[in-house]
Amino acid sequence: MAELDEGRPGTGAEPRPEAGSMPFFPGAGGPPGAPRPGPAPVAPAAPAPPAPREPGDRKVVEGRITIDDDVIEKIAALAALEVGRVVALGGPEGSGDRGVRVVSGEGRVTIDLILTVEYGCVIMDVARAVQANVARVAGLMLGARVGAVNVSVADVRLPAGDRSPGGRAG
Repeated sequence: MAELDEGRPGTGAEPRPEAGSMPFFPGAGGPPGAPRPGPAPVAPAAPAPPAPREPGDRKVVEGRITIDDDVIEKIAALAALEVGRVVALGGPEGSGDRGVRVVSGEGRVTIDLILTVEYGCVIMDVARAVQANVARVAGLMLGARVGAVNVSVADVRLPAGDRSPGGRAG
């Protein structure tokens, strides 16, 4: 039982802070008895958002909402291009593929991507980052479940400005 009491106040085994060490909780002040700074200025609070309504409280509006597959393709393309080391969508130049295909139905979206990545990157890491970013962005923007993001890396290119395999421009 004595082992459990070590380090508790009043046992004489309290750890002592080193000179100049930071307090564990930022803002906890310096040594005991030192003047403490006043409260931080507080920005005026924004008005509270309206309380969420229960599903039964919503007024039902008749009609249909559709999002064209071209819009979903554009969202997926932009989200894929946000990921570092993605050079372009589609395969080798002149292959004619756009690089994005969407299959949607029953509240679920499947996105197929063809990418060109930068030479020298870890392709699997880039592909996983593309999958995650496309699924996140498409899910948020569409309000629909993204069932799958299939990534195919079809080409690799040197980074912009890099003209030779040795890495020298020129």
